[in-house]
Amino acid sequence: MTIAAKVTPLELGEQVTTRYAGQYLSVKLLDTAGLAYTPGLQDPLQYVIDYEIPRASGYLPQVFGYEANDVLDYADFGVGLRQKQVIFQHDGGVNSYSFDSISVQWAGGVVLGVEVDSGSSPGTLVDGVYQNVIVGNVSGEGQGLAVNFEVFDGSIVSITVHSRGYDYNVLDDLEISSGVLSIIGAHDGSGGAQGINVTSVYNASNPGGVVLIAPTANVVTLTSGNESAVYFNYKNFGFYNTSS
Repeated sequence: MTIAAKVTPLELGEQVTTRYAGQYLSVKLLDTAGLAYTPGLQDPLQYVIDYEIPRASGYLPQVFGYEANDVLDYADFGVGLRQKQVIFQHDGGVNSYSFDSISVQWAGGVVLGVEVDSGSSPGTLVDGVYQNVIVGNVSGEGQGLAVNFEVFDGSIVSITVHSRGYDYNVLDDLEISSGVLSIIGAHDGSGGAQGINVTSVYNASNPGGVVLIAPTANVVTLTSGNESAVYFNYKNFGFYNTSS
């Protein structure tokens, strides 16, 4: 006969914690022209490579992560994770972009910590708090890093990660350009760039491994500076059917 076993809350919690706590995932947009992914028949990584939309008009893959406190209490026969959200934005330019599917992959090169490069100084800065400031690459292939920093008495006294980005390395040469510093009002444009060092990065054990591919209900098109939010919910249910 077939019986239904009920997995304990402790076991479910350990499964979810071990798999997801302290881990980061990247989200990409795909334009598959309606060619649905079929598990077991197609290579999921090649499918993502083939159908990811061009990285233009403001589109960049987004990253989200889970901490230990994102593991929720046992309820309704399962243990879930706190809801997460990523936002894709259009840059306001003349070209739109469209997608009909979303992929989630284990991330690599996610920035966990940064510091100011003391050997690269823009000169005296304007005191204040600056948020979501884009960090550019002098070398390296990373994308999407942005920081928050505070200036006091003309110098940066604290800096934190605002958007972690992906594909970074601790040896990358990064900077907040003179132009960006001028745009945000941190100096008048006559100063130099501020160098940024990556102090640590996260790499999954299998970066790029595809977790899921999900079609949208309809084709989504972003234009005129619009944005689209994607929400993620996960729950591990504790039922297992077996024969006796």
